[in-house]
Amino acid sequence: MGTAQQAGRLEGSSQALITSLRVVPDVSGIDKTFDYAVPDTMALPPVGSIVRVELHGRRVDAWVLEHVDASGANYDLKPVINVLSVGPPTEVVDLARWAARRCAGPLRAVLASASPDKRIKHVRSSSPSKTGAVSSQRSVSPQAEQLLERGGGVVVLPPMRPVRPVLEAVLRRGRVLVVCPAVGFARIVAGALRREGLSVALMPDDWQRAAEGVDVVVGARSAVWAPCPDMAGIVVFDEHDERLQDERSPTWHARDIAIERAARLGVPCLLVSPLPTVAAVRWAGPERVVWPEPQDGDWPRIEIVDPFTELGDEEAPKAGLLSSALIAELRDPTRTVACVLNVKGRARLLTCKGCHAVARCEKCDAAMRDMGDGRLECPACANHRPHVCQKCGGAALVLARKGVQRAMEEIQAAANRPVRDVTGATDTAANTSANVYVGTEALLHRVASADVVAFLDFDNEVFAPTYRAAEHAWSLVILAARVLRGATNGRIILQSNDATNSLVAEFAHPEPMRILEVEAEKRRQLSLPPFSHMARVVVGDGQPNELSHPPLGVAVAQVNDREFLVRGDEADSFVEFTNVLRSAHARVYTDPSRY
Repeated sequence: MGTAQQAGRLEGSSQALITSLRVVPDVSGIDKTFDYAVPDTMALPPVGSIVRVELHGRRVDAWVLEHVDASGANYDLKPVINVLSVGPPTEVVDLARWAARRCAGPLRAVLASASPDKRIKHVRSSSPSKTGAVSSQRSVSPQAEQLLERGGGVVVLPPMRPVRPVLEAVLRRGRVLVVCPAVGFARIVAGALRREGLSVALMPDDWQRAAEGVDVVVGARSAVWAPCPDMAGIVVFDEHDERLQDERSPTWHARDIAIERAARLGVPCLLVSPLPTVAAVRWAGPERVVWPEPQDGDWPRIEIVDPFTELGDEEAPKAGLLSSALIAELRDPTRTVACVLNVKGRARLLTCKGCHAVARCEKCDAAMRDMGDGRLECPACANHRPHVCQKCGGAALVLARKGVQRAMEEIQAAANRPVRDVTGATDTAANTSANVYVGTEALLHRVASADVVAFLDFDNEVFAPTYRAAEHAWSLVILAARVLRGATNGRIILQSNDATNSLVAEFAHPEPMRILEVEAEKRRQLSLPPFSHMARVVVGDGQPNELSHPPLGVAVAQVNDREFLVRGDEADSFVEFTNVLRSAHARVYTDPSRY
């Protein structure tokens, strides 16, 4: 609020200021709302509009949150300077306010994701949808249709099956909002639908077209906030993919936003995945999860090999991370091979020097880390034990870690043909100059196709010290399966130092129902999300006093001088407490993806 004007008057005019706007400025570090007057010479901007206001002596952009009657106010308000652009519709603004509070983060960041990249002065009224007429020629998934009648749910769809029959079930109902984990995936969907004569808005570039009304609005994570008038349903593809969660505060997940938005609008929401998360299945309930009948070709051939055990003690040190199965594929010049090694791999993986067993927690099977004082600690459940191997009792534990560059040298020597490295920093597409590639998991997003995908050290994924390690490992296997589409005798090789371990062995025979049951039971026993609520809290120089006095049902554990882990059983008290911490200038990351 300012004092530039007399209350109820516009400078140089006799017209009264009888209406004000409550806005949130687009300024980093400021997450408060302010009231501004609307002059009579200006039409009342709708909720969600982007306006220009004066704040602390400078002009800034702001979003309109609500209209406020200021006719009886006894304080002075500065006037709105100008209306800059159309913004998110009212229902999206309300949804953004819900998400910002639920995730204890700045509302400004959420509204920025929901707003157009360019200034838009006005949008035309929407035209009738023609999805039903155009899409009636295609086959439809009967399971998806059944879920839509029940208000939505989870469709378990193996990675080698087409997604179109599931999408078709929603298209026949009217306008659809489609959320994908990546822009490339969204472009493929948009291109296919446009070739059939449907009007499609590809977000974020087609924000105005989406607001004016098209048959399908499709895009990556932020598309869940896109305008879609007269929406008939929401589809989230690859719900398991971590890219659907924003890692910045507020750490909203597109799945949760889609579920809440669909519920508010009274339309069904479908979550589609080869192996959905425990959170998705818990939301849907057993009666709204569709398990497909197994078919040949649902998954490619998956093999688990142990490069140390199979080669023997004398050969193993020379072979490094290359098993005999992988070497045979590398030496076949007709085969395109993609080798994945996550050097960031969440990476402190300890193995026994004598028996090569991974140092795992006896309670939850997570990989343990060296505390430096003769003890091993489990980052997942805080269990401790002496610095010894659980399998053979040996005290010599070594850090099993090898970078992409070293692996590339070994692979090139074994393959005797050119090898190309592909990482997150690589900005060119693969499959252009070589048939053998090595890189981090970014390779699975950049290589167009392959005959073999080999994970050089799969233990880094399965035994990573995070409670979501299994879900992340499965997401990599799913990506690898899709890279093998169209390959003759496609093959996934998972190299592990402990191939007989049950956690690793289950990857050879994907059974989504059994895998989810095991994972859900583990989360339930350890009181991990989605059976509880968790947040990573980062503080500044001073620790907020509130951390020392959590409410009943909320526990606080100190990780280091600046980081705390907050866990709660009840949603309302947890959300209230995390918002109190945020008001004390702490950064809150709810349900962190890799913790």
